Amino acid sequence: MPLNPIGDFTAGTSSDIDAAKVACRKLATQKRAKLANGSPDAAIMLAGHAAHLTARYGYGVYAGYMPIRSELSPLALLENLVGLGCDLVLPITPEAGQPLGFHRWEIGGPLDDGPYGTKQPPAGNDKCTPDVILAPMLAFDSGGWRLGYGGGFYDRTVVGLRGFGQVVTLIGIAYEGQKVDKIPVGPFDMPLDAVLSPAGMFEPERNRKL
Repeated sequence: MPLNPIGDFTAGTSSDIDAAKVACRKLATQKRAKLANGSPDAAIMLAGHAAHLTARYGYGVYAGYMPIRSELSPLALLENLVGLGCDLVLPITPEAGQPLGFHRWEIGGPLDDGPYGTKQPPAGNDKCTPDVILAPMLAFDSGGWRLGYGGGFYDRTVVGLRGFGQVVTLIGIAYEGQKVDKIPVGPFDMPLDAVLSPAGMFEPERNRKL
């Protein structure tokens, strides 16, 4: 499953989705690290799209994340969203097989250590259901499919919220160079509604307004 010169993956003919994802994750991790090292202003450029984000998806409750590894930081974007009148929540990572829980958080507020090297809001902060979830990722494709770390937390969370009638938008946060030709897709994967990068908003064809 080689990485071509412009960073696109080819899924080949293997029917082993799990193995295909493992291979893609390895390549995508390397690619994202290079993009992060070469894009020192990416987080500030991303933050400049806050007004477009609210114009498209409203001034509700936005779920962010505390970046780890080479993830593109959404913190400047979150600060701009607060300035526009939005509320913030951050996820608390549960045990494997469970959905994320979201608790209110203020910019600069206290954080606790979470699993996998994450930081998360204190469990005593008020719980709140987000209207828009901003999700980190390793890669995405033109169909809006997201490659995560394999825990299925975001997929499980969106399915659960929508199953209870909650209208929630899932937006991936990524460098534009993380776009690949094809993400291996399993039966429980949930597509993104959009991807926000330093270059702007990308929406899969099925979500674009005529």
